[in-house]
Amino acid sequence: MSMDEIKRLREEIRIVTEEIIRAISKRRILAEKLGEAKKALGISPIDLDAEAELRAQIAKIASENGLDPEYAQKILSLLIQDAISIQQPQTKPRITHMDIFRRAKQLEMSGEKIYHLEVGEPDFGAPRQVAETLSWAASHGYAAYGEAKGRPELRKAIRDLLRENIGVDVSEDQIVITPGGRFAVYLAAASTLRPGDQAVVIDPSWPLYKQVVEMMHARSLVIHTRLEDKWRPKHEALDKYLRQKPRTIFINYPNNPTGTTISSTEMSELVEEISRTGAYLVSDEVYMDYCFTDFTSALETGYERTIVINSFSKSWGMTGYRIGYIVASKELADRAARIVSQLITCVPEFIQIAAVRAIEDREIPRSYGETMKRRLEIVSRELDKIGVSYVKPSGGMYVFPKIGEDGFDSAEFALNLLEKKRVAVAPGTAFGDYPEYIRISVGLGEEDLRKGLQILVENLQRTGRQEG
Repeated sequence: MSMDEIKRLREEIRIVTEEIIRAISKRRILAEKLGEAKKALGISPIDLDAEAELRAQIAKIASENGLDPEYAQKILSLLIQDAISIQQPQTKPRITHMDIFRRAKQLEMSGEKIYHLEVGEPDFGAPRQVAETLSWAASHGYAAYGEAKGRPELRKAIRDLLRENIGVDVSEDQIVITPGGRFAVYLAAASTLRPGDQAVVIDPSWPLYKQVVEMMHARSLVIHTRLEDKWRPKHEALDKYLRQKPRTIFINYPNNPTGTTISSTEMSELVEEISRTGAYLVSDEVYMDYCFTDFTSALETGYERTIVINSFSKSWGMTGYRIGYIVASKELADRAARIVSQLITCVPEFIQIAAVRAIEDREIPRSYGETMKRRLEIVSRELDKIGVSYVKPSGGMYVFPKIGEDGFDSAEFALNLLEKKRVAVAPGTAFGDYPEYIRISVGLGEEDLRKGLQILVENLQRTGRQEG
């Protein structure tokens, strides 16, 4: 092939690329006009049926033109997401629970007493023997580079723990140690999602799920659940979203922020539906030891594309130690370990040795779980006195009550409560489209919990009288 031929091909590629860019520009103009028409008629910018019809047509055209349909779908996903961002009305940035937490810390640094009902950090701290083991390990040579998947003795301890707690056998090669639960969520997303992919998230949800999906340049398909349905996704809604062929689905039971759990039957039915799509299932189970009914892990279903996330932050109070883990197929665990190796090399060895010591104490997670249950009952009794609507938690460390009607702004309420009364709560808007709700955490000691709760209840009663 001559240089002239190369130049000619390059010129043709340039012309085609320019045509693509012009077509995208035209598509954005049309999307804006479509958005205006939808807004005038009060129609949501998201229409999954129209998307499904378009996807089917694009798959057909791709096949007819010798293009990989999956590749074409990824490009289409990016175009659809761009159109939705154009059509959705601009809103002010949402105030998250971490925004409230940061402001609360600022007030504390100025000498103010703050009642922390906003952050999901248990006040227990790590057991004394765990802290002692950490110091011992750091001073006895456990401070070198290590395996990306984690130290063998820790992965073996986790394997034995899973066998004892949920009756599931996994190999040590299926376990990857992570710097906390947050990184485990990121790792699950980075190991399964690529640009243009779609992931299902069930709201209300921990904000990180959607955030890591966005970091992967993928799109979140959000299933909105309701208090009236006890925060369960309706079958028809789940089916509708699964028909969009998402690559990954995130679930979280016991749930943050609602405290709901699901039975083994519900878990089996959910996984059966997901398995028909071939999607990855990411099950965040960090609150498994704060479950007040029979706990069911997604691993128990045997679905090969399951990724379970867990952490030492809740079960053993090791929040600042930053250590967690994922359990997945060996293929996916190997993929995740490569990411760990590239980004952080490994979790510090002395922290891993401390985690081994933590696992040896099976009583601590049970004790911490009983404490959380008792604290949640305290909150429930107080909310019941004033007739607030909520689903009584059957797990976790949160209550998610409805404190206002349509038009209520829980973010404004949370800020005012913090600034004027020094009580911090998380606005419902941090967890999805729930401006009438707040999340109450029971991560603080009972004396402070009762005092902060008393101030909160008084303000809720006052708010109710003003609205009435």
